[in-house]
Amino acid sequence: MVQRTYRVEFETDLTTKQVTAKLPTLNHTADFGDTAEEALSNLRELATGLIEVLLDEGKEIPPSDKTDMGGVFLSLSLKAKTRPKDKKALQDDLRKVR
Repeated sequence: MVQRTYRVEFETDLTTKQVTAKLPTLNHTADFGDTAEEALSNLRELATGLIEVLLDEGKEIPPSDKTDMGGVFLSLSLKAKTRPKDKKALQDDLRKVR
C-alpha cells in the first residue's frame, strides 16, 4: 500500500471566485472548484491518478510532507499494483513447477 500526505495550498481567483487547490510537492498538481471542498475533492482524484501513473511507469513518488507545521493536508492511500512478469520470468517459474 502506498500512503502519502501532502500539504495543500489554496488560492481564490478574484474574478471568477473559483478556488484552486495545489500540491506543491506532487509536481505542483492543481485543480479547482467553486468551493475549497470541491477543489480538494477534484485534487484528490487528480493526485490519485498521477500517483497511479507514476507507479505504473516505475517512477519515484515524492515523499510525504511534514505535518508538524500545521495547515491543510491531503492524505492518499493506494494499493500498489504488482507488475506482470515478463515472458522469461514466467517460463522460469513454469520450469520450477515441472
